[in-house]
Amino acid sequence: MAKFTVNPALEAMLARMVAPHVQRIAFQVEIEAKRLAPATKRWITMADDQVRPTHAKMQGQLVPANLRFSVPSMDWDRQHRGVGRATYMKSPRDQTSRAVANLKNCRCTVSLDPEGIARNITTGQPVISGKKVTVTVTARTPMVVEAEVGTVYPDGLTAEGTHFMARAAAAVAART
Repeated sequence: MAKFTVNPALEAMLARMVAPHVQRIAFQVEIEAKRLAPATKRWITMADDQVRPTHAKMQGQLVPANLRFSVPSMDWDRQHRGVGRATYMKSPRDQTSRAVANLKNCRCTVSLDPEGIARNITTGQPVISGKKVTVTVTARTPMVVEAEVGTVYPDGLTAEGTHFMARAAAAVAART
């Protein structure tokens, strides 16, 4: 019986040869994740002296489109509707938020950015450690984890996750 021992340098050389292929696969995941990533939305007030203080604090707040804004609750809503310190709204005038005072006569709007999360998804360089090659696809954006997996707010309100990174990796794996 012949005995063969692999030269450790051969494993490292093979890892260096495979690294560009692993990076190409990771780049395909990045492209797919950008396609699947949710938009972001920004709270916009009328920016005049009639904007209620709770909404003025919201000016420019940015969240992934599948999540809710965290709006400071009005005193009336806390006292009479039992809402907490924050009201969680999909958009201005969101009836599902359980707020009343925060909705009445609201003139705020939402601005959507379809590329809000997608523009922050990147593929890193290959990292070779012995015979292992790792390439990371990263989404760096506020609340990106909640956008991916969803979240539960007080009072049983929820936001479903979009699972854009998981779906992207699964789609590329199915093709390769």
